Formats: sequence, structure tokens, C-alpha cells
Amino acid sequence: MRALRAIMRKEFLHIKRDPRLVGYVLGLPVLILLLFGSALHLKVDDLSVAVYDQDRTYLSTAVQDRLRRDGRLTVVEADSEATVREFLRTGRTHLGLVIPPGFSRRVADNEQTIFTLLVDGSMPTLAQAALYGASVLTSEDATAELTFDDPDHPSGPPRKPPIKINDVILFNPELRDSDFFLPGTIGIVLMLVALALSTGLVREKEEQTIEQLWATPVTRLELIAGKLLPYALITTLDFTVAAVLARLIFTLPFRGSLVAMSALAISFTFALLALGAFISAVSDRQLQAHFVNVFVFILSVLLSGFVFPIEAMPRWLRPVAFSLPMTYFVDGIRALVLKGVPALVIVGDFLALAAFTLGFGGLSVALFRKQAV
Repeated sequence: MRALRAIMRKEFLHIKRDPRLVGYVLGLPVLILLLFGSALHLKVDDLSVAVYDQDRTYLSTAVQDRLRRDGRLTVVEADSEATVREFLRTGRTHLGLVIPPGFSRRVADNEQTIFTLLVDGSMPTLAQAALYGASVLTSEDATAELTFDDPDHPSGPPRKPPIKINDVILFNPELRDSDFFLPGTIGIVLMLVALALSTGLVREKEEQTIEQLWATPVTRLELIAGKLLPYALITTLDFTVAAVLARLIFTLPFRGSLVAMSALAISFTFALLALGAFISAVSDRQLQAHFVNVFVFILSVLLSGFVFPIEAMPRWLRPVAFSLPMTYFVDGIRALVLKGVPALVIVGDFLALAAFTLGFGGLSVALFRKQAV
């Protein structure tokens, strides 16, 4: 027991002498618990609906006001059904409502009118929330507001509700969970491989072999690029394998350009490799880099929109979501795979990933140069 206590004391001394490791071990669980316990919600209140009003009467305007008031929806006006569908395709709105002409006349004649409700089904959670929000149009209160009786005559037999909703779910008509999760799962695969491989630079530091590399006649940029490019090829191969399996086994639809999907995956890979190089630059040991990788991975899984809608997160937490490369990959790959949008629609995602690559890459080169001096 004396020998066992001596070894344990020695190990605790090693841990104590590494303050960053102590911070990771003690701070990471607390931060994750507080962050996710107070911030993650499945209920979505911040939704938008594009409305194409062909009736343009007092009653049709009252319908839009009810959506704003009771459905807690942001109403965006559209000038055609094609515009409504384009808003849904580009992600500007989550719902589209088409009010047909003659609605007010049918209400006055006690007739039922069918409204077409277009729903973005690429994220089932948002689709269900959107359908629930639009249900205020067929509620008892809405029916009472749109029912007109002659006070001088008794009420007739029960009538049909004045509004009937015809739901049309786009992009994922069956609301399959696999179609929602698989595009993001491909990103998880890339992240696991890229971060695990790219932090290999810290191994050179820990084993004190990096000094030999500094002595070679290569620049810091060439050294880092030479270490990371093989990992980029491996990660790209993993993307190909994951995409093929998703298509063959789970029949994931690939409605967009394969070239655009490949370009997005490559952009995401370089952003991850640059992030891994930065983690290596700020870490002295592989265990430290591992803790940082785990933290980035957990944040990316839970805050990127892969599992929980970003619209369901508190507004103060959304900047954290948009500071993660995974957020832009998930947004872009779902738009390409499920909606088949052209590459120009997701150019913002490409630019964000390029900014991550340049930013983390530049910081990595600067930190390694400083450490080599």
C-alpha cells in the first residue's frame, strides 16, 4: 500500500503542475451542465411564415393578424406562390400560406375555404412546431370570429369551419428522421477524423521532436501544411465512404449538385484541420488537446443545429452556435441534399468556412513561429 500511495501521490503532483489540465477536468463538466441545462429546448417559438394573400380583404388581413398574435409567427408577405416556395427553399421562412381569392365571399356565404399550407420538412422538429403554430387558423376562437349569424333568426344546423388547411410538406414529405440526421452525421464523421488526426502536431511537441522539424529548411506554413494535407486526403475519403453508404443503405436523397457537396465537404475539412492545428499550437500535451477536442465536439453536436434547432435556442446563445464550423456545414449540406439549392444560395456557408480556415490557420502559423523562436 505504501508503494501504491507513492505512485498515486506522484500522479496527483503531475496533474497539479498542469493548471490547464486541472481547468479542463474541473471546469468542463460544470460548463457543459450549466450551458446545456439552461439553453437547450425543443420548443420553437421563433418561426416565420410567408403569406400570399390573393383575397386582400379585411378578413384575409385578420387571418394574418391571428397568425402573428396567437401563433407567435413572423409574417412575411409574398407576391406569388412561387415566391413562397422560394422562401422555403432558401430557408428564409419555415411556413408558406396561400389565401385563395374569394375567401371573404365564402365566409359571408357560410362556405368553407381551403388554404394551402406549405411546410419546410427538412427539420421535422421545426415542421411539427410550424404545423402547431398554424393550427390557430382552425381553432374554435378563429371559427367564432369568422362565423356570422343573423341576430334576428335562430342559428341553423352546425356548419363546417370556415377554414380548412391542406398541408403540403416539402423536401421531406414523410418527415423521416434519417433524412434529417444523416447529412449532419456525415459532418460528425469528418469532425471526428479531422480533429483526431490534425492534433498530431502536439505529439511532436510532447515528444520534443518538433525542434528537429524547426531545424529543417522549411517555413512554418510549409511544415504545418505538409503535416495536415495527408489528413485532408484521408478525411475526404471518409466523406466519400459516408456519403455512399448514406445513399445506398438509407436512400438519402442527393438533390443538389455533387460538385457543390464535395466542395462544401472539402471546405469544412480544411476548417477543421486549421482548428486542429490551432488546438495543437495552444496545447502542450496530447491529453490537453484531447480535452479541447471533446469540448469542441460536444458544442458542435448540440449547438450546430445537428440535433436541436438553432431557432429554439436563447438569443444570447446563438452567437456561440455561429462560431462553430459545424453550424455552416450542417446548414449547407442539408440545403444541398434535401432542398437541392444551387451553390450560390449557400455561398455564405462557404465564406464562413473559408474564414475559419484562414483565421485558425494564420493563428497556428503565428503561434508555432513564436514557439520556435
